[in-house]
Amino acid sequence: MTTYDDTEANGMNERGALLDFPGADELATAGHVEPLSERALARVLAEVEAAVATEGVTGGKVAVATVTPIRRLTGRRRALIGLLTTAAVATGVVTYANSGATSAGKETGTRSEARANTVSVFLDDISTVAASQSASSGKYWRDRTTVGDSYISQSMDQYFVINGKTSKKGQHPDWQLGPKDLDWKGLDQLTTDPAKLLALLQTPPRPKSISPFDQAASLLTESPAGPKLRAGLFKAMAGLKGVKLVGQVKDSTGRGGTAVEFAEAKSVGRVIVDPKTSAILEYTFTWTAGPSKGKVTHHTVLSAGFTDKIG
Repeated sequence: MTTYDDTEANGMNERGALLDFPGADELATAGHVEPLSERALARVLAEVEAAVATEGVTGGKVAVATVTPIRRLTGRRRALIGLLTTAAVATGVVTYANSGATSAGKETGTRSEARANTVSVFLDDISTVAASQSASSGKYWRDRTTVGDSYISQSMDQYFVINGKTSKKGQHPDWQLGPKDLDWKGLDQLTTDPAKLLALLQTPPRPKSISPFDQAASLLTESPAGPKLRAGLFKAMAGLKGVKLVGQVKDSTGRGGTAVEFAEAKSVGRVIVDPKTSAILEYTFTWTAGPSKGKVTHHTVLSAGFTDKIG
């Protein structure tokens, strides 16, 4: 292992000295690295601390936030950076900015594999955020969008308020989850186990044109699903083959969030998630083939939650 003090002797510059640690090649290949989530960071630190204990390095905790000047980066400290980097790559916490789903299939090796792991890590983190939200209740579920407000009663009656005018539009269609047609009561009785939810999503629905991703996205965007159910749905979504992490984007109103996509033969569904609250900011459906090719529909949610009155 080369230290900074050796650089003058062997001609290595500061950048070369800094990158002289295990895992540097993988980190360089990955490109732009986004900040780790608290949960992912905890996982990396656990591996680093275990490695530190094994090597007999004293000091106990590893302070990631501490900046060590290059000239003081001796062999032992450089080894710890190598351990941290290697752990980050190995656990799949390296993320890629603007890594569109359409290009993912063209990439091979460590970067592609890390991205595949990253979508699972992201949805697992969002699941934890969703589960931590407070449960609430009310007579109506209100979905406030850029078009207007919609209200669904516990008996599944649906109302719209547009430009201050209220109108009733009959019954809201049941939410679908595989073979199940769910009303408000059915949601409360639905399993929250991610494995069971995934099994339901992978069972052909009625009609068959509704993809598993669309079913999960609709429940997460438009239904009064509780914190535990939303947490289970995010984890189940991570198990769907073909789900891709897009990265940081902005919705049609300019709000920032993290996008996840699911591509089918003729369409692409995308949800933009607020990583701080787990709320769905926007659900977009784009036709990529057929008579409707190029058509895009947006469901932009300004706010959603329970209320006891309409208007």
